[in-house]
Amino acid sequence: MKFSTLLQKNFYPFFGPREISSFAKRQLRTSSPFLSTSTFHIDARLTKSPLFPFPYTIYRSSNKTSKPQCSKINKCQEVSTIEHIPSSHSVLDFLDKPFSTPRNSLALIHGASGVEKHTDKFISTINDDKYFSISCGEDSFFRRHDSLGVADGVGSWRNVDSLIANSALYSRKLMHYAYTELEKYTDIKDINPTEIMQASYEQTIRDCTLEGIVGSSTALIAVLRDDELRITNIGDCGICIIRHNSIIFRNEEQQHSFNYPFQLGIFSYDKPKDSQEFKIKIQKGDIIILGSDGIFDNLFEEDILEEIAMSQRSSLKVDPQVISDSLAWRAKAASEDINNISPFQSRAMHEGLYYQGGKRDDISVLVAIVA
Repeated sequence: MKFSTLLQKNFYPFFGPREISSFAKRQLRTSSPFLSTSTFHIDARLTKSPLFPFPYTIYRSSNKTSKPQCSKINKCQEVSTIEHIPSSHSVLDFLDKPFSTPRNSLALIHGASGVEKHTDKFISTINDDKYFSISCGEDSFFRRHDSLGVADGVGSWRNVDSLIANSALYSRKLMHYAYTELEKYTDIKDINPTEIMQASYEQTIRDCTLEGIVGSSTALIAVLRDDELRITNIGDCGICIIRHNSIIFRNEEQQHSFNYPFQLGIFSYDKPKDSQEFKIKIQKGDIIILGSDGIFDNLFEEDILEEIAMSQRSSLKVDPQVISDSLAWRAKAASEDINNISPFQSRAMHEGLYYQGGKRDDISVLVAIVA
């Protein structure tokens, strides 16, 4: 609330000219260490305000300086003199500055769901004591009030017998360190999700080298700053933004060839600098869907929109957890249906490959509503 509004609502009915003058002096002394009661006053003889029925004059600082004053640590500072300026505007215009507010005016209300490919049970989305990320098979993800991330560990490392392969741990560390990097930022305006991914990648490589573990993972990080969603993606994780029941943004997969995505790992030539970057203007009420390829390989865009519409009809309010649960369950059912025409099947046929039905995979989905 602005100072003028606060003063008018809470103080003006009880203030007279003398009290207003005293109050203004205190405000100026607070905002400027070099002003004192001897250098500021309100003269009730010259001008009038539509808000305050008594006349006044405002005095303010000029660029002229007087003798320097020295502090206790013997550092001299120039002290401004006071310049007389008659004013026909309210004294509150001079004092009126909004109180400090958080930089982000928008935030994310989120839900998350995950189903491993070898089970029909939802995973727990409660963080344990060791990691800030959640594990879902070889998928991992994190969520905050201002950012979301998902990683999909590359499962083909299981076929390498001579190495200690653990893509599930690799992806979990990647998302864990992304979360901890985001926690370090106090100046949130200048944050770059690609730099977050780079720092997370370096720490994950360090850990896996020390522990003798190999693995690789795709990854996607989205960070909300004011009304802008900043996205960095490497590989085949997906994100879409829905506004008024229409998809206004959907990223494309990064593939070296069919089913061979870009990925971050010890033996991979791909690096965070190779990732896609997007900046999308968003609005209050937008719905963000973010997930591993287990969602987007099994559900078309119209399937996602239909599931969101059904979730909204069954509830008086839009609940991100209800939407994420329904999307995860529908993708799980589609992945096990051999007669289902899936996006993965369509892409395989486009490459001249025979494939039928959905794709069995770990399924991780995060849903956030901009509020």
